[in-house]
Amino acid sequence: MPHPDFLRAERHIYEDPLRRTLMEMVNIPSPTGGEGEMATYLEGRLRRAGLRTQLQEVSAGRPNAAGTLPGTGGGVNLLFTGHMDTSYGGDEDYLDGEGFKPRAVYRDGWIWGLGANNMKSGLACALVAVEAIAEEGISLPGDISLAGVVGEIEKAPIEEFQGESFSGYGTGTRHLITHGVTADCAILAEPTSLQVSNANMGCIWAKITATGTMAHSAYGKKPGHRNAVEVIHRIQSAVMDWAPGYSERNEFMGERPSVTIAAVKGGLTWRLSRNPFEASLYIDVRTVPGQTADQVKRELRALLKNVAAESGEPEAGLSFYVNDPATLIDPGQPVIGAMRAAHEEITGAAAEPVIRLPAADSTHFNRYDIPCAVYGPGGFSHPDAGTWMHAAGEHISVANMLTAARVYLAAALDICSRTPA
Repeated sequence: MPHPDFLRAERHIYEDPLRRTLMEMVNIPSPTGGEGEMATYLEGRLRRAGLRTQLQEVSAGRPNAAGTLPGTGGGVNLLFTGHMDTSYGGDEDYLDGEGFKPRAVYRDGWIWGLGANNMKSGLACALVAVEAIAEEGISLPGDISLAGVVGEIEKAPIEEFQGESFSGYGTGTRHLITHGVTADCAILAEPTSLQVSNANMGCIWAKITATGTMAHSAYGKKPGHRNAVEVIHRIQSAVMDWAPGYSERNEFMGERPSVTIAAVKGGLTWRLSRNPFEASLYIDVRTVPGQTADQVKRELRALLKNVAAESGEPEAGLSFYVNDPATLIDPGQPVIGAMRAAHEEITGAAAEPVIRLPAADSTHFNRYDIPCAVYGPGGFSHPDAGTWMHAAGEHISVANMLTAARVYLAAALDICSRTPA
């Protein structure tokens, strides 16, 4: 049964405010490292709705934006959350199309623009739902909070790539929850195609480095010369042979983790007259709940030892520069049950829990004892856009946003009316 105040608040949730809110958000550029204006916008909306707000500075010019609608006390406290940074900056010369630009375009029920899918649409839906509760002056026992965080996008500083624009992978969320923004549970509005997620794959970024001999290319085939690029090629082949078995062994909730050869670097492009004396292979290894980084490290070390033994060359070096653990919470957690019930109430369809494949900040909430359900309107592709959002550019159906906002409303009214166990 819907909460007694659901219909009263729901009248504030319709397509126009959702469309307007998301288009305003998309039109604010907020690449990783440049989220300040977006944070100011979000804090202003929350403050005008009557919430107690703060701009929580994570680093210079990069604040999280948070607001709380206090309850009467004694109830379950809920946090809606999502990241403000976008997957790209909007000025990349290798990306073309309106879905890659921070300029919102509305056409035939869909909004195109950078961040529309990941994940300003989820933030917009949560914001409109919280504003609806505040507008109606609905009094609940538990607090309702909303936080937009910086630095979630899968980026990490390495080598010459340093600074705030590479500071992602949970930077803002870890700061949020260790600096006073608390809740009994959280709803993360990441793209899930309107599915309830209680699990998320993790990710490891590994760098494998091989060394060669310094020599003139004209003498590169003389005995004793070792070409680092050729060594890395052999290692790459070994990784590709290892990957299918790794994926098969670690199936979880019907999904298998991937291994991606993501980058290769070696030699001197400006001086090909020198034998490559160093080369590196960079791989993205997805993990499932129950795995640890060192289990993966041991498998990769064994692979590198085998390559070295077969060739008689030194073992290549291995280092990890991202370890974003997989996460899982019991599907019986109240926040998961509330989201499943709200989804069924609004859509009439059941919502069996799923595991998400891309990284998400749910891992940090769960590790800090804030059970986190992930549910968002993003993830659906336009019928004319093909299969892959990252190829077509970001876009979102306003109809799906309407569903998500109503589900958020129903879940918030339910959760914050409960008494903690």
